[in-house]
This record gives sequence, structure tokens and C-alpha cells, in this order.
Amino acid sequence: MTAQSPPPLTLEAARDLQNMLRAEIGPGLSERELDAVEARCGFIFSADHRIFLSAGLPHGSPRWPDWRNGDPKDLAARLSQPVEGVLFDVEHNSFWHPAWSPRPAGTPDALQIARPELAAVPQLVPLYSHRYL
Repeated sequence: MTAQSPPPLTLEAARDLQNMLRAEIGPGLSERELDAVEARCGFIFSADHRIFLSAGLPHGSPRWPDWRNGDPKDLAARLSQPVEGVLFDVEHNSFWHPAWSPRPAGTPDALQIARPELAAVPQLVPLYSHRYL
């Protein structure tokens, strides 16, 4: 038996989800705004995330990324947090992914290998607080 993918999120279902949130919901992002964020930040929203943000833009808490009017430095920091977290673990906690070449003895050399490896993986996009997609 093969698992079926869930159906794509609809605007109505996204609005129902947003009604359950403890957040203010502002007007959704237009297709033009979504495209501009993707171009500016260098990633592509998933289809469900696009629908969710089109249905309404959660705000009123710094935990929600402000894709419309957010500080570009804050958004860049949020986008870099997952990679920075892995690099921290390479440097301080001996993390090393098994698919990478053998770990060098020196931490600077390990970081020099880890950075391009992490640059080659898909961008994680912040949803809320420390939750990413």
C-alpha cells in the first residue's frame, strides 16, 4: 500500500487554520508580493505556504515573519538561522553529517567543508518562531 499525499491546501482551509491561531491576521500577500519576496530572499515558497500567506498574513507577534514590511536584516537572519545552527554544532558539538567527506581534524577545516555542503541543500523557510518548512 502506498501513502497518498494530502490534498493541496485551499484558501478556505487556510482561512480556517488562521482562525484557530492566536494571531492577528492581516490582508494576504498578492501573487506579486509573494514573487517579490522569493526574488529578494532567494527561495520559493511551497505551494501550501503560498496559499496560507495568500489567505492572510499573521502578525502582531515578532514570532511571525513579516514578509510584507519586515526588516530585511531580520528576515535574512531568520533565513540563515538553520545553517548557522548546524555550523555551531560542527564547531562546538562535533556534529558531522555522514554524507559529507571524512571530517578533518581541525575545526576551521571542518567549517570550510560544511559551509558549501549546507549551501547546496534546500533553503528552510521560517513559518513561525523556530519552525521552518
